[in-house]
Amino acid sequence: MRIIYMFFLLLTLFSCSENRKQTIETAHSAKQTDIPKMLERNGKPVDFERLKGKILIVNIWATWCMPCIKEMPDLLALAKILPPDKFELLLASDQSLKKLNKFISNRGLDLHYVQLQNSIESLGVYALPTTLVYDKSGKEIHRLLGNRGWTSEETLLLFNNMLP
Repeated sequence: MRIIYMFFLLLTLFSCSENRKQTIETAHSAKQTDIPKMLERNGKPVDFERLKGKILIVNIWATWCMPCIKEMPDLLALAKILPPDKFELLLASDQSLKKLNKFISNRGLDLHYVQLQNSIESLGVYALPTTLVYDKSGKEIHRLLGNRGWTSEETLLLFNNMLP
């Protein structure tokens, strides 16, 4: 029993990426995925028609991932910087809506939280946080691995270069 407990403890520690090294995979090196199906916090499907024509940034996180939680204020700052008519930032987790809503209500961060209908593994995500970026046509163009400076010059330049 102890061995199983230690295994899950180590798995949890190593699957969460605290490393500030900012890794960016382009579509050539990333496992390209379609935009995953997601539910809003009220259980209704995300309205992708409303998001058409926007660059979609999907930050994949979990309530147990400390680096994910640590970067949320920086993601909020990013959401306020990016033009809302050009970008949409979604924080997506594959945990239950009940667990997500409880976590979110205790944080007070005004971000767009959603529940993934796919497992994170089916998206080729094996470490958290990971952020998938989709172009206006819904094609995955970048994968941003690990905790990063979301308002850093490098990151803002990356997003700015996606605009026409």
